[in-house]
Amino acid sequence: MPRILVVRRGGLGDTLLMLPVLRALRREHPGAAIEFAGVREFVDVLARFGAVDRAFSAEDLRLWSVPGGDDEALRRLRMFDRIVGDDPALRTVSSATTAVNVFDPRLVVPGWPHGQTLLDQLHLEAALDEPLCERVVVGTSAPIALAPGSGGRHKCWPRACWLELAGHLRACGEEIAVVVGPAEGERDDPRRWPWPGSPRFLADLSATELAESLRRCRSFVGNDSGVTHLAAVMNVPTVAIFGPTDPTVWAPPFPWSSVLAGDQGEVASVGTADVRAALHR
Repeated sequence: MPRILVVRRGGLGDTLLMLPVLRALRREHPGAAIEFAGVREFVDVLARFGAVDRAFSAEDLRLWSVPGGDDEALRRLRMFDRIVGDDPALRTVSSATTAVNVFDPRLVVPGWPHGQTLLDQLHLEAALDEPLCERVVVGTSAPIALAPGSGGRHKCWPRACWLELAGHLRACGEEIAVVVGPAEGERDDPRRWPWPGSPRFLADLSATELAESLRRCRSFVGNDSGVTHLAAVMNVPTVAIFGPTDPTVWAPPFPWSSVLAGDQGEVASVGTADVRAALHR
């Protein structure tokens, strides 16, 4: 069985943005085993839902040692028939039996979806809007997930807006689940906010556990973050609130995703009425 190795080291969103590349490789090499090396916790999500056949940590590859002539690392890498990765050191691995394609994840084309930029660099073709899994059928009692955090404070919709939105949803009889990630727990833990009612908190979960929880939510609202990409690839109706980053490049590219961009990059300019309207589309 041919073996393909994909290497992408980055955050949750970076990992999930590789999904079109994985789809393209799967179609181009039917029957091949696709293995993904990255941040193990995030790659596990892709493996859990069948986008890759094996997940492991990129640290296991010892790529830093390859240019120096680490024969054992070279031997292990040359067991693959094709390698697609984000590390220039991989070019050293190229041989008569191992094809290597290196891409630059830092390359951004203004106004062009980043997933398409990755495909273009690798001369691959795939649709950007294929989800990671089928949509789970949920009832009207399923919660609406709110994810008020992000990797950068400047990407975060204000606390007052989240609480106003939650108050409206509770007044309409909606159940709420609030996602709490490591960054939020360290900065401004949403579990200490004065939420209306008694929301369920999705905290201290692995990426795979969070994916399973989000999959069973009726809809999702989040900032520009990896968690928002996770909800979208899980086929959950998603409202993504963007501020300083370009949504044409970084927003989830799915028809069930609605994107609200702040005026002149100001995320606080997105109104709760706009979010409520997007939720009910």
